[in-house]
Amino acid sequence: MTAGEFLFSHKQSADNVDVERSLERFWTQMRLGLEGRDGGLPMIPTYLRDIDRNAIKTGSKRILIDAGGTNFRCALGCFDDEGKVHIEQLSKSKMPASDTELSKEEFYGAIASRIAPLLPQAQNIGFCFSYQVDMGQDVDGRVVMFSKEVKAPQVVGTKVGEQTLEACRKYDATPRKIVILNDTVATLLGGMATSNEQFSAYLGYIYGTGTNVCYIEDTQNIVKVKGLPSGKMLVNTECGNFAGFEQGDFDRTTVARTALPDKQLFEKMTSGKYLADLMYEALCVARDEGLFEGEARLQPFELKYVSDFMEGDNSLCSFQNAKDLATARQICDLLILRSAKMGAIVNSALAIASCKDKSKPVAIVAEGTTFNKLRNYRKYFESYLSEILGKRGIGYKIVQGEELNLVGTLMATMVLK
Repeated sequence: MTAGEFLFSHKQSADNVDVERSLERFWTQMRLGLEGRDGGLPMIPTYLRDIDRNAIKTGSKRILIDAGGTNFRCALGCFDDEGKVHIEQLSKSKMPASDTELSKEEFYGAIASRIAPLLPQAQNIGFCFSYQVDMGQDVDGRVVMFSKEVKAPQVVGTKVGEQTLEACRKYDATPRKIVILNDTVATLLGGMATSNEQFSAYLGYIYGTGTNVCYIEDTQNIVKVKGLPSGKMLVNTECGNFAGFEQGDFDRTTVARTALPDKQLFEKMTSGKYLADLMYEALCVARDEGLFEGEARLQPFELKYVSDFMEGDNSLCSFQNAKDLATARQICDLLILRSAKMGAIVNSALAIASCKDKSKPVAIVAEGTTFNKLRNYRKYFESYLSEILGKRGIGYKIVQGEELNLVGTLMATMVLK
């Protein structure tokens, strides 16, 4: 049995993923989410409406926070008179509660202590918070749940902006305003702010520790929010919750080990936090089913070592012959191919839904360590994207840049009066 046949038999192959059926399922869950009905994606309105890159406000510095799946970053930022962004005093540390469970006070206290040196230098705050929140029209968000194994259960249900400002008063009593946004929203806005090209639509795509996509929707289609003015609004899909891809045997095993096994299924089938666990499970089953001719010594590994393993580093696992080693590498590569196909389907679904002018490409503003560094992912992702969108006459361009999350967070602060 080949590596491909082995994965197909366990429903873990890219060939097990049906493009058209998956697109239809995504559009169904997308529509249900916009209508606020059961079975839909969260489809969270951001209340960031009709943001125009040509109306960038210059002048005062803003405090920028980026709380990601792995890292916590903060900086000062501003736009100059020519619309160019300036990021200063950038610092990076580990995401609070990523290792040890924190109380509500400890969690927000950790955030405030890290931005304390910046508080005397700027007033208003933009906070890119990479976890699911319910947004309000005050551009503050109430935490719905944590993913990526962050451990802060008391924080669930709290308003991120309100609690952050309260914790900051310990260090500086200056009155402040804050805007909360998701990392995909920040990525989209960062691409919009820094690109001079014309696009038919924008997507903000994160493929790193977790995965998610943001896009721009007509407010008339956001049925669950009554009385929205006509126009365009950024929507955070929280598509890591998508349950439309059929799980394979190894998906079910690895998902069952996570803190919330019935949540974030798409994310747990594909993203950087979980993909190495999926590969390890596949290799263990391959060994147990006799796919390797010699002895295979396996131990759990992190995804950051997989690219080196596939490019010739033999320290990840121990195999007795070159054929078994090649089989193991092919299993890992084919699981990356499958992840890329699913990522391309989700992005294509949103590109198709939001593209109104096929004479211009869709901008996919892509960020994330896994997207940029995992061997072959981007190549496979673009191959499937070209195939799916090409059939519908839609072009695309991958847009990237420096510190797009922070640039987009700065751009979001333009809504603060």
